[in-house]
Amino acid sequence: MLALVSLPLAYAQQESGEVFTEALNKVLNEAQNDASIVSALTASQVTLIGPEVPPFSWQQQDKVLGITMDVVSLAGERLGFQVKRQIVPLKRELAMLEHYANTYIAGLARTPEREHQFRWIAPVIAIKAGYLRWQHQPASDLPAKAQAVGDEQKLSQRQGLGQGLEQGLEQGLENSRIEKQSSPLISRHRYRAKLCVHYNTPMEEWLKAHGENDYIAVTSEQACLSLLAEGLVEYWFTDFYIARFLTRKSSYPPNNLIEHEVKITPTLYMAAPLNVSSADIELWRATLLDMSERGEIKAIIDQYINQ
Repeated sequence: MLALVSLPLAYAQQESGEVFTEALNKVLNEAQNDASIVSALTASQVTLIGPEVPPFSWQQQDKVLGITMDVVSLAGERLGFQVKRQIVPLKRELAMLEHYANTYIAGLARTPEREHQFRWIAPVIAIKAGYLRWQHQPASDLPAKAQAVGDEQKLSQRQGLGQGLEQGLEQGLENSRIEKQSSPLISRHRYRAKLCVHYNTPMEEWLKAHGENDYIAVTSEQACLSLLAEGLVEYWFTDFYIARFLTRKSSYPPNNLIEHEVKITPTLYMAAPLNVSSADIELWRATLLDMSERGEIKAIIDQYINQ
């Protein structure tokens, strides 16, 4: 029994977290009469799986990266496990959990149809999905000539210059407005559709359920970013973390991306197979909650999104 609990106990003594210690005591009490708990806790390696959805999880050469992968990996290491990461298509995740021991999903949206397929350990990250728009010409990026005209108009008003000059300046400003509104890049009649959405995602399902038909479904989020930035769609419907991450990695200016309206607020959970013991789940849950309270999960999110 001492060998069984040495690593979790060492973590509990090091962190001295009240929540974690309570969970550990519960595990020790139940483990005496539950062989499945002993098997789970003595496993030296766990496998974390997730789909190819940056910034949450994705393959980059020989490494698997992402917010949910980093968060749950850190929790596993705190519990003394060797952690293996693997990218798996979403449709295969359930099959893998059924056939491979000590395998967990690092981040999965908890939906009614999935509720009875998994055991939900703890929330990893709350996300927002909705409409994003593109600010094609921010005020700070107006042509220098238009800015100069505006500055000269203000000066003329302060100094009381002649009416003819003021009329000329006003006409110049009006011409600038007309030129901006008629730009082929941002003219509404150039839109191919109101929305762009990644094909076969919860966002597309939401559009169908709400009777929205004016959209283009594409095979990648990057394609939606390009359509939005080039003025070919009015909005991009996706997760805001995904949008910000991809825009920062692209050649487009990230400050032009505007979060317009939130439509969905799902939470990604660490999910386990149905045969995982309750005591094992409590250990993972306590560790993840402790990380959240310490701000460690937020720090991982910031590394991917804001740096």
